[in-house]
Order: sequence, then C-alpha cells, then structure tokens
Amino acid sequence: MYADKSDKWHHTMARYLGLSEHTSFLFGILPGVCREAIGRYDYMYTKFECFNSNKTYVWSKHHADKINNGRFSNQIAYYGTAPFLWELGRVATQGDMPEPKGSLFFLPRDDQVTIRDSEYESVQKLIESAPRPITFLLPWRKCDIWKNWDKLILGGDCKIIQMKDPVTRQNTLSKTFLEHEHVYVPWPGTDIYYAEFLDKKVHVYDKLEQYRTKTMEEMERENNIVIHYLKWGYNWLTEDQRVFFEWTRKWNDIDKDIRKYLTEKMLGLDVLKSPSELHEDLMNNNFLEFGQQFVYNSEYQKSYEWLKFRIQERSPRHSYHDHPHIQLL
Repeated sequence: MYADKSDKWHHTMARYLGLSEHTSFLFGILPGVCREAIGRYDYMYTKFECFNSNKTYVWSKHHADKINNGRFSNQIAYYGTAPFLWELGRVATQGDMPEPKGSLFFLPRDDQVTIRDSEYESVQKLIESAPRPITFLLPWRKCDIWKNWDKLILGGDCKIIQMKDPVTRQNTLSKTFLEHEHVYVPWPGTDIYYAEFLDKKVHVYDKLEQYRTKTMEEMERENNIVIHYLKWGYNWLTEDQRVFFEWTRKWNDIDKDIRKYLTEKMLGLDVLKSPSELHEDLMNNNFLEFGQQFVYNSEYQKSYEWLKFRIQERSPRHSYHDHPHIQLL
C-alpha cells in the first residue's frame, strides 16, 4: 500500500508537511534531477516497481509531463518544488550564517551501474588549486564511492563528510552549501542547480567521456528492471543527452538569465507552495491519506517565506522554453 521510503527526502517531506518523520507515504519521491531520464523517454520512473507505487512526486514540469503522458507509463506524477530547498531555507533562517568561503568539492563518483575511469591526476591538480578551506563530499553508499578517490592527496585545512544519517542528511548538505563560495562538481547534475540558486561559483571538472556503464561483473546489485535504466555513462547516452550535458558541462559559458530559467524549471521554483498549501494540494490529489493532518511548523513557514523572496529576487527576465538546448529535455 505504501511507497518505498526515499533515503534522501522522506524526512524532509514529512517535516515540511507537518507530519511525523515515521509517516509512510502513498507516493515515491524522485531522487534528483534524474539525468538518466533527460533527453529520452523515461523508462525508469514510469514503472510501478521503481517506488512500489503508482504515484510519484517530481521536481520539474518536463519530467512530470513525461511520466503523465508516457506511452507505457502507469504512474501519476505530481509536480512540486525540490525538497532540498525546504531544508535549505530552514537552515538559512536559523540565525546569521558566516560569510561563504572556500570550496565545497563533490568528488568523482561511481554508482550502481555507472563507473568513472581511473584517471585522477586532473582531480589532484584541481584540489591543489581550489580555494581553502575545502569540504569534500563522499557518497554515503559504498557503490557510489569512486574506486580511486583514496589516491588523492587532500592537503590541509579540509574535511570529509558523508552524510550517512538520513535524518540529518539534507540539513548537513544545506549548511555545507551555505558555508562555501565555490562548488566543484564532476558532472552537471542536481548539485549544479542548487549551486546556481545560491549564486555560487560553479566549476564542472570532469568530461562526459570519463564515465561508462558497468559490466555485469562490476555491478554490486542485482540488475533488475529498474536498475537496468539507471544509466548515464557516455556509452549509454543518446545524442540529445550528449548535446545537453555537454552544454551544461560548460556552465559558465551559458547566459546567466538562461541559467536562472533552467534552474527554475529543474528545481520547481515556479511551483513553490507553503507547507499548508502543499499539504492541501497533495490531499486534494489523493497523494495523502485523510489521517495525515497538517501541523504548523514555524521553522518551515519561515523557510517558505525565505525561498519565496529569493525566488522572486532572482527570477529570470524571460522565458526560454523554446531554447534549442532546453527543448532537448
């Protein structure tokens, strides 16, 4: 009856809606921007088996449309704001934050079906030139940790975080983003849009070609129907995907207003709702049960107000829905 709990977003979703962290939901929650479904038919999140539910909370309109209109989809998608932002706003309104400095460094990563090549010298040079202090982010899942990261010499004035605790995971990530001026990412995924929303100095440092699909022998999990489509290695990408990701890899070459527009669409900034409004809307769409009644939380109401102001302040001047790269989505 209930969907699988998100290891990223379950607690944040429950808290924002004024519900117990032990709540079970009827719907699954997308893990991120989902590069595996950009520029192609969504073979993964259109399936009941993905979350053991026929309801999915998604962050972007283009992805909601893919799921709701998919030829073989058996899912109903609700389009809402990225849950990370609710936690970000809560942290940002909890008193004076220190002036951002240094670098948040997302290390190269593998995952369940994709692997990065063994070259590490270019990453080492980047670490040596990145402004200090540096916080290195290491994935909490064993299968996501890049197998050659331990060859890197990290140097002084740095720390490593893994965010292993699902209860505090997004709180930790929010603080880390807010504390740093520079953000280094190996691939133009979800984190690049968080960084853009916060006006960070973004550095995308890996090449798309450095990532490939794992062989059956390299996979640490059974290759089921869902895992099969969780692929974003270069050899698996469509031509449209290669064009889109190469465009976003050169992030700082994209016009600032277009970056704002793309970030707005990727993170659902245009559909931000207050906790009570979101609760009511999810209830009206049968995504919540009658007994899951809203309880006001002042911290998340302040988060909503902070986010609303920031979104209005940095809204793009124009719509770019007909931009050739954005149409690839």
